[in-house]
Amino acid sequence: MRVIFLALALLSGFGCSTIVRTTLPFNGLPAPGGPFAVGMGIETWTDTSRPETFTVNPNDSRRIVVQYWYPAEDPDQSDSQGKGRAQTIDKSNAYPYIDQPDKRLSAFAKTMGLPRFLVEHIRDVKTHSLLNQPIHPGTNTLPLIVFSHGLGGMKSQNSIQAEELASRGYVVIGADHAFDAYLTIFDDGSTADYRSSGSDISNEAEFWAARGPQLQARTGDIRFILDVIKSRSTEAQDNVATSTMSLWQRIDPDRIGVFGHSFGGATSLMALSQDPRIRAAIALDGWMVPVPEAAIDAGTDKPVLYLGQERWAEPLNYEKLDRFIANSAGQAKKEIWPGTKHMDFADAPHLSNFARRIGFAGSLPSAELRGRLNGSILTFFADHLAKHTPNVKAVTMEQSKMKTVTYP
Repeated sequence: MRVIFLALALLSGFGCSTIVRTTLPFNGLPAPGGPFAVGMGIETWTDTSRPETFTVNPNDSRRIVVQYWYPAEDPDQSDSQGKGRAQTIDKSNAYPYIDQPDKRLSAFAKTMGLPRFLVEHIRDVKTHSLLNQPIHPGTNTLPLIVFSHGLGGMKSQNSIQAEELASRGYVVIGADHAFDAYLTIFDDGSTADYRSSGSDISNEAEFWAARGPQLQARTGDIRFILDVIKSRSTEAQDNVATSTMSLWQRIDPDRIGVFGHSFGGATSLMALSQDPRIRAAIALDGWMVPVPEAAIDAGTDKPVLYLGQERWAEPLNYEKLDRFIANSAGQAKKEIWPGTKHMDFADAPHLSNFARRIGFAGSLPSAELRGRLNGSILTFFADHLAKHTPNVKAVTMEQSKMKTVTYP
């Protein structure tokens, strides 16, 4: 670690952006492999039925910022087949990976544990998504996937999977869980900072007093998203409408899944158990410790897939997961991926090799890790949301190269 700190000190002394970009480069997101271009939208949604428990004003209602991805109309109609269009999007029109960087980057750097000057150039990284691009006119009754981030994360932290799913005919929607995300920027310019570190938790009673309401609020966010989409399904127009049919009218209410990383994995499992509209869930290295014992004992009768690293510092995490699976009547499965670490199940190792160099990511090559993760997610939702079977061959070709230990 002393070598890392020395390197940071030297870079700070040089103050040279070229050196910083060379030492800590950020890669562009890998292109999704499906036949559709990817559209994207961002909105602030307010749940007037729930008070905001993180603020002292009793009149504050719960607000979240949602980001959604969907199969979009091809911006270049010269390609009549549309095949591979996501790989040829004009990057100048693509949405940035970090929007409003002047507001975000200080908080982003703090979350990463790095000085801001080392991450400043992430503002240049673009996604493959086009803001408010009209939805593809040939898509109807689309399956919906809801995403939940981890503590200190963000709604777009798994953009690679969101774009992959959208390019293959899914609608994906994620939310900044306000005050759990590293920073939430609402449409009026106000913000919600990160208040969920738990650094002041010193015993089990304080743990449950803090994490219980947080998990409940996050689960409420997922259910609120589904409520809003249901209410909007009767609207004829929105900012990505085609003809007279809105994006939300195209959602198939019988094909809804959820996935999440870390605390978002626990959130996904709780939402699955509480909301009958959700049919299947994936937990990406999910943090099981804050899941209530009652939920562990109840298990689930719906399909669940847990993908995770070999071991957690908290042995209780996998102890609770194993009991949850044992108590489940449905198709609950745990896959342990050797060579991975916690942040391998988000975008981090693909954005920069610096993550691996400082031990933030595991040993698996980025392409192999991405292929396996995309393939597992696509296959699971294709199997359990029915009526829609994406072509997953292009993203699962690396699966045979990695040994997986599975606990049924």
